[in-house]
Amino acid sequence: MHILYLSALASQAAIEEARSRDRSFSSYAIQKFSRLLTEGLTVNGCKITALSTFYLPKVGLGYRRKTEICNGVKYNYISSPNFHPLRYIWLIIYCFFRILIFGLFNRKEKAVICDVLNVSACVGTLAAAHLVGLSCVGLVTDMPGLLVYNKKGSEKMSLAAQVNRLYLSKFSHYIFMTEQANKVINTNQRPYIIMEGLVDGRLLVKDNFETDGKRVVLYAGGLMERYGLKMLVEGFMKADVAGSELWLYGSGNFAEVLPYYERKDPRIHYFGIRPNEDVVEAEQKAVLLVNPRPTHEEFTKYSFPSKNMEYMVSGTAVLTTKLPGMPVDYYPHVYLLNEENTEAFAATIRKILDLPMEELRRKGRDAQQWVLENKNNIIQSRRILELLLMK
Repeated sequence: MHILYLSALASQAAIEEARSRDRSFSSYAIQKFSRLLTEGLTVNGCKITALSTFYLPKVGLGYRRKTEICNGVKYNYISSPNFHPLRYIWLIIYCFFRILIFGLFNRKEKAVICDVLNVSACVGTLAAAHLVGLSCVGLVTDMPGLLVYNKKGSEKMSLAAQVNRLYLSKFSHYIFMTEQANKVINTNQRPYIIMEGLVDGRLLVKDNFETDGKRVVLYAGGLMERYGLKMLVEGFMKADVAGSELWLYGSGNFAEVLPYYERKDPRIHYFGIRPNEDVVEAEQKAVLLVNPRPTHEEFTKYSFPSKNMEYMVSGTAVLTTKLPGMPVDYYPHVYLLNEENTEAFAATIRKILDLPMEELRRKGRDAQQWVLENKNNIIQSRRILELLLMK
């Protein structure tokens, strides 16, 4: 089967180029998810063309990059103007005709997977797919309108979210992260699968690194207070476990106050934005990886944090809240935070860090084995091929 994967997915070389131009560039989570998914599909015998809206801003009048083939995936980059109104219109027109031509022949052996948050591309793609009778799968990694945007882009993205809602129910098939998202979006009851996330099925398992006797607690991801960062930092300080350190990676508005906490407690270290491979190595050095995301926030019902999957596959023990979108079969493989406040977090951290190191390592290895056996990208992408057989 030939699948067009329409998103902002880019090759690793393109990502590194973006990062060299803009050190604040940070879209590793969705890039890693899409890359693993497309590479998993190739392992399952599919021909994959990643039709990408990825571009580097402020590069002349538009952005153009050569076609690349990496790990069996062919990357085609859509050239477009940097001027946003023209870019959106151009993407609609380009995607319409590209999908129209793609679906004219042998459509039964072809399909499109489309990131539903890529508004302009989806509008053009869906119009053409319906015209030629081509299967079009909506990939829903987050709910439009419930994402966290910076103030500068909030009005623009609010408009995009409104447009999103007009076509969200028009796909022939769906990939959701949670069952709650399916209930809200899939009003026409089209075939769907729930896929919380995926890990690299070809990962070579390594023993965790040592940290010179330190008990490192680590968080990597969006540094926003609404993600529970204040509870995490202040709870760690209140726990006051001898020999422990808190390492934080990522970007967000809470990063602005982290220097204050670093001055107040020398055991707290903020490392900023780092390449994913550096973060993964740090996760393997830690003894506990934490996701303090509050469960009362509406958006937690509709997405599954990719950091939980990356945490679990690292082989390091994981502490997380009981996120509404996390199935109960994950529970035995992680530590759970039952109350979401500073005092409860401090007590939980203290209790976990007092456990023998071998018990913590055993918990981490159990989670690692479970996700590698049940949530690897080869198994998950095979489920998509089975989905496409449903009508």
